[in-house]
Amino acid sequence: MSTPRYKAVFVSPHLDDAVFSCGGEIARLAEEGPVLVLNLFTRYLGEVKLRAVVLGEERYREEAAAAEFLGFASHNFGELDVSFRRPAYRSLGNIFRPPVREDLDDYLPALREQVFDWLAGVDYERLYVPLGIGWHVDHVLTHLLFEPWIGRDALIHYEDAPYCLIPHATRHRLNELGAYPLQQDDFTLAPVPEGRAWRATVAAYADTALMRNLRPAVVRWAALPVVGVYLYRLIALHRRLAATSSPSRRLEPQVSALGDVFARKLQAMDLYGSQFREFFADTADCERLYRAYAARIGYAGGPVERYWTIRPGTRSE
Repeated sequence: MSTPRYKAVFVSPHLDDAVFSCGGEIARLAEEGPVLVLNLFTRYLGEVKLRAVVLGEERYREEAAAAEFLGFASHNFGELDVSFRRPAYRSLGNIFRPPVREDLDDYLPALREQVFDWLAGVDYERLYVPLGIGWHVDHVLTHLLFEPWIGRDALIHYEDAPYCLIPHATRHRLNELGAYPLQQDDFTLAPVPEGRAWRATVAAYADTALMRNLRPAVVRWAALPVVGVYLYRLIALHRRLAATSSPSRRLEPQVSALGDVFARKLQAMDLYGSQFREFFADTADCERLYRAYAARIGYAGGPVERYWTIRPGTRSE
């Protein structure tokens, strides 16, 4: 039996993350050769709408439709979604805090062995994995899986969407991972006073479909101060973690202008109906957010995706 060969493998925490984050890159590479999306946390304990996100069988149908549309192969690894995996994660607040000890000490090494064994059975030119922007536990664990491979030429990290579309979210996460270059006109990475950054983050969250979907309006108004306090504490926690960790790594960005392929990415994202409407009011709203994100990077030519290579080095470089 011949070994499957892929132009690229995209490792996705959930059913939708790869397309939301890398849909343009997937569409382009699929025209050059076979592309695989490997979804990790795809098992749910029953049909449920939990914390504004649908978890159930329709997620698989959405993935199949997007795979057919963009032309990639899809494989589900079948790991249990965070919402069902540990009692601690039944609290929404803990899903965006660091993974609990059971996940780090026992679960992560066992999962890494399974994933690496599976990948050893396929050939690929590039391997795309998330940075963990937004700090969702499943995204962070997916990132941590591949720490032993940091420095490999084939390993590329992508910015997790829609979290990266929130001002300062990328900067906060990268501060935990290593040193990165500051570029003129790139406001996603430029340091700003933390109070101003927090206010911009809260304002951006208030403008998301996730918040605007709250009904009636009084519920939305009451929720915003709670979200603001939570984000303040969450950012402060991760800022402390970044200050106490000093990985000897440097991060090198590559901005990919999407051009005409953005329309295909947008159509593919919309196929994940159970998720798309929770994060974006409609396709026009999604395009608006992607254009604003590109402008903050300093690119005026329309939507982009940004990828990162992580290299061994020192934070002083």
